[in-house]
Amino acid sequence: MFTTRPVTSADLGLAGSGPRFLAGELPLAPRVAIVGSRAARRDRLALLGPATAAMRAAGLALVSGGAIGIDIAAHRAALAAAVSQLAVLPCGADRPYPSQHVPWYRSITAAAGSGLLFCHPPGTEPCTAMFASRNAIVVELASAVLVVEAAGRSGSHGTGLCALKRKRPLAVVLGSPGCADLVARGATGLPGEPDAFAAAFATWLARVSGAAVTLERRWPEPLRWLDAALADAGPRGLGLDAVPDLLTRLVDILEAERLGLVVESPPGRYRRVG
Repeated sequence: MFTTRPVTSADLGLAGSGPRFLAGELPLAPRVAIVGSRAARRDRLALLGPATAAMRAAGLALVSGGAIGIDIAAHRAALAAAVSQLAVLPCGADRPYPSQHVPWYRSITAAAGSGLLFCHPPGTEPCTAMFASRNAIVVELASAVLVVEAAGRSGSHGTGLCALKRKRPLAVVLGSPGCADLVARGATGLPGEPDAFAAAFATWLARVSGAAVTLERRWPEPLRWLDAALADAGPRGLGLDAVPDLLTRLVDILEAERLGLVVESPPGRYRRVG
């Protein structure tokens, strides 16, 4: 179905063994991986246009897994923004998965500097174990990783954990349980409101690309009490039971969460982001 050529792990800069199969071109590094939920929220899908626009401005390529939801939406956004990209697929070239994305896969191979990487030889049907290994390859091929949305104990959450383990810079969009857990483990949290996300993501890209830019988070005056309370609470975070006049203060806490200043993890306990 796709014309491919074998490429070795060494060709790709991967640690594993065994040939992979490339259709089209391997986009030049640096590359940023964008991954997320299959059952993606519309407001999260809307962030992919600004994300790929920021990547184009920074001269970065995209790598993702071609899956339903956030992955294929990122690939479509990259096509629209003329960002070079790579889709890493857990199957053979004669059995592309998922099959309904074949028209998009063809568009990717036709785009300049872009291609498909099939993780297995022709005739290979995808199975559960292949998705985890595919996700690890996505992380290895990326210089940094963005998780847009993730349920707890999901493939997207696992990709984030893999990025942390392999010391790839990791950012997540706040607002889903898996992303909250990744922030608690050291990821950078980004706000989900489109304008705020676009600015924060561009700044994060500049930082991880080596530019001398720091990600500043400004606390509005009405929320300064929360900033101070989080500092006093230390690394364990601020529990709701320790907040005086909770019914009044809860509005401030929810506003800080909306602005990407805090994350709730575990439930009922808040930590500063970044």
